[in-house]
Amino acid sequence: MEQAERERILEVAQHNIALRRLYQEHEKLENRLSAIQRRKFMTTEEEVEAKQLKIRKLQGVDRMMEMLGVASP
Repeated sequence: MEQAERERILEVAQHNIALRRLYQEHEKLENRLSAIQRRKFMTTEEEVEAKQLKIRKLQGVDRMMEMLGVASP
């Protein structure tokens, strides 16, 4: 997600609870993914989790962009 998109989401999320929740979920997923990726070696389970987190993040970004009326890149 680009900085301009993030700023727009944060602006609209002040008045849109659903968008705010989606963004909060996106941040949680990002934090978990970062924690996994910081490891020197990942277990097979962590690799699977990382892939799932990436998919969920992308789906969340698509939903947020839909709510903003913006086509996803």
